[in-house]
Amino acid sequence: MKPRMPQSAKELAVMIDAAMLRPETTRQDVHRFLEEALCYNFATVFLHPSWIGEAHQLIKDSPVGLGVVIAYPHGAHLSETKLAEINQGLELGADEFDMVANIGRLRSGDYLYVADEIERCRRRCEGKILKVIIETALLSNEEKETAARITADAGADFVKTSTGITAQGATTDDVTLLYDAVAGSIGIKASGGIRKLEQALAMIEAGASRIGASVGRAIVEEAKLYFAAQ
Repeated sequence: MKPRMPQSAKELAVMIDAAMLRPETTRQDVHRFLEEALCYNFATVFLHPSWIGEAHQLIKDSPVGLGVVIAYPHGAHLSETKLAEINQGLELGADEFDMVANIGRLRSGDYLYVADEIERCRRRCEGKILKVIIETALLSNEEKETAARITADAGADFVKTSTGITAQGATTDDVTLLYDAVAGSIGIKASGGIRKLEQALAMIEAGASRIGASVGRAIVEEAKLYFAAQ
C-alpha cells in the first residue's frame, strides 16, 4: 500500500528528512539548521559525520531523529570503511544511516558484492534505520530495479533515489519504478532536487514515504498556505 498523502503541513513535515550536507557548513549553520528542524518537527536531520556528536547533544531529547551519511557522496569506499563509519555514527548517537551503494560494482554486475555489503551494514546497525542510496541518475531502469530488489532482500529499510550530487535527482518515474520493484516491501526515499511542495507531493503519490530535502522549511511553509486554502 502506498503512503497516505499528508493532509496538513505537520503531516508533511514528519515525512521530511532535512539535510545539510554542504562542505562549507559551519557550526553556526548547523545550530541554526537544528533549531529549525526542532521547530518544524522533521522526521530526521542529516549531517556530515563530524557534526553528529554535537548535534546529538542538541536534539537528543526531541522527536527529531539524527541521521548520518555513509560513504557519501560516491559510495566507492571499501566495505570495511563503511562499517567503520557506521560504528562511529552509532557511538555518536545516530538513529538513521543513509549509505551510498557501490554504484560501480552494481553497474559491473557484481551483485553478490553489493548484496553482501548491504547485509553487513544492516547487521552492523541492527535496530536502527538503514537507507541505501542507489543514485538512480547513473543507472538504467533494469539496474534500478535490480538495485532496489537487492536492497530489499538484504534487509535495508529504504531504497533512496539520490545523493543530490549528480545532475538529476529524484523523479516520479523512478519512485514508481522502485516502489513497484520492491512491491512496497520497504520504504522509498525520494531525494535530490526536491525544492517545491508540488514536487514533494508528487513523490509521495508515486510511492515515497520519505522526502529528502535541503529546503524543508520552505516546503513546509508552502504547505501551510496550500492546506489552509483547501
